[in-house]
Amino acid sequence: MIKIKLIFLGLVIGLISLPVLAGMTDEINQSGYQREFKLLDVDGDGKLNASEIKKDSTFDDGGFAKADKGHNGSLSEDEFATYKSAVQQKEAKQAAHDSAITAKVKSKYLIEKNFRSFKVSVETKDSIVILSGFVNDEPTKNRAEQIAAGVKGVKSVKNGLVVKP
Repeated sequence: MIKIKLIFLGLVIGLISLPVLAGMTDEINQSGYQREFKLLDVDGDGKLNASEIKKDSTFDDGGFAKADKGHNGSLSEDEFATYKSAVQQKEAKQAAHDSAITAKVKSKYLIEKNFRSFKVSVETKDSIVILSGFVNDEPTKNRAEQIAAGVKGVKSVKNGLVVKP
């Protein structure tokens, strides 16, 4: 009975502490963004202009305009942190998606009869599968591409496999 009470108490404490830990993560990220903002704010006016933001590649390709919600030609600390966080979250999701595709392709290779998957390297970038390595013949090369292309989420396959008998 005491063990059950202790386990229950541990669960309650764990559940109570989750929001605190999440808050700490937000604080760590926020202070990191604050630090980056201050480093970029060369003139110390509490805003980032287009010239200052050029040092952060996150804001390339129209990022500055997208982040400038006030449409005043500068970024507040909040605009900077909000945009940067959104971009990083999107990049993390894409990386996870790409990793899942790579794992699915490799697992399909493992169950494919008469296919030596150990000599085939699989990488995925932005849902595009890149195959490299060596295979014994042209039909195997084509089958490797066909398998990869059949995985859900794959946009295309770049087949760089080399036939080496």
